[in-house]
Amino acid sequence: MAFELFTRSGAFITNIEKILTCTKKETLSGVLTLNFETLITDEMETLANGSDYTILYENEYYDVVSIQKALNRGLYKIKFSCEHVSYRLSKFSRSYFWGIGTVKEILTLLLKDTGFYAGISDIIVDYEIPIKEESTVRSMILKIADIIDCDVQFTGFYVNMFSHRGSTTPIELIDKNVVSISKTEKVGSVVPSYSITVRPTTNLVVGDELHLKFDRLGINENVRLLGITSKPFISKDYDLEVGIAESTIEADLVSLKQDSIENNKSYYGVKISSEEGLIVSREDKKAKVIMNADEFRMQAMDEDFIFRDKLYFDPIAGSYKFRGSIEVDAGKININNKFIVDENGNAYMSGESTIYGGRYYAGDVDHSDGFSQMTSSGFEVFNSTNDIKLRLGYTTEGEDFPFIQLGSGSGTFTDFGLVKKFTDGLWIGNSEPADESGNFTPMAGYNGIFFRFSDNTAYVVKDTELKNIYTGAAIAKFG
Repeated sequence: MAFELFTRSGAFITNIEKILTCTKKETLSGVLTLNFETLITDEMETLANGSDYTILYENEYYDVVSIQKALNRGLYKIKFSCEHVSYRLSKFSRSYFWGIGTVKEILTLLLKDTGFYAGISDIIVDYEIPIKEESTVRSMILKIADIIDCDVQFTGFYVNMFSHRGSTTPIELIDKNVVSISKTEKVGSVVPSYSITVRPTTNLVVGDELHLKFDRLGINENVRLLGITSKPFISKDYDLEVGIAESTIEADLVSLKQDSIENNKSYYGVKISSEEGLIVSREDKKAKVIMNADEFRMQAMDEDFIFRDKLYFDPIAGSYKFRGSIEVDAGKININNKFIVDENGNAYMSGESTIYGGRYYAGDVDHSDGFSQMTSSGFEVFNSTNDIKLRLGYTTEGEDFPFIQLGSGSGTFTDFGLVKKFTDGLWIGNSEPADESGNFTPMAGYNGIFFRFSDNTAYVVKDTELKNIYTGAAIAKFG
């Protein structure tokens, strides 16, 4: 099934059928994300940011939160990172909430004016749900599920609540329907962790109760299926997250506000603010950390007593960014084993690693003794007064022949020496010669020696005159 790309307002843009990579994840705690990569088509060239587009896949809508375009090995690619439309509920907040009635009645009241609706629920008991602190509607939904001990499911623009998602009868996972399984038990932890990949013949949904039975691995226990990660279009197998269901971070934040911390009150440098979220500050106020659903920032105060970002997460680019100096003490930097800086500051490059642009200076920042640089036509060396002293390059306008230029200063009357290859010989002289045909022809301003390959003869050149140099006592001169 192809992806369908729309604007947020609902206008159709294009179908996306050729998928290069794809990952879909769903968890019992409400996570539902989709990430995929495809080739850039004409319809996608003008896509600029991730805030205005929606993807339809398997009857579910996902908002595009970031777009990355790249050229890799001759292919123009575009990568989409998407979140289920239910994450829009994080943009709505309530200063408090008090709901009485059935689950559907409580959800209907909570979701008013959000564009979302109360969906299916098999819970028939009435409840009284008080949430006394400001929080997002999405966090409140997960908190309500935590309070009444039920499971949430987001489908389309509906919020469903069930006493138990998935099968309550344990489903057997044994050798024949498992690709791989491992169990890790850490010292000091009573809850083991698992890594499980299953075949598509196993029909599982998030929330299923599972029975893991692998005698040779010492595994024989019941667990809950907490999450499924699949790779549509890429692999039919999918990975399972299993364990014991716990309350989500979003739900815990509501409890943290209600039960432990007063809004805008600092506890040993830790404060929760309705404007910024979780804030951790130094006692001297020179640095602080800000964390919430939209941002992560580590800030330091500058000389103007203004907090500036030093390390922060850019949600549009989907990457962490750092501003400032980096010091590595007794360690090294290793990027994919292709670019390494060791403990002594020595740099190593391997494979297809490449350096693009820039200048290479001698000395330190305050005492420059000259520099070298690469340009589109070759390599240049300058002295400390920015006079060019050496160029190794090639002509680019029709000729495409190499040359060596020896500089001796800068300005209108600069005297340059030039060694240049032509089609029919080699020139040593001033920096005048240029001919798009690649053949050497004397012209006004030429002063030097030309070695012609075709007749094995050296010529003295002055302006348009070209005379051969004879061997023996006779020496050709002008004037």
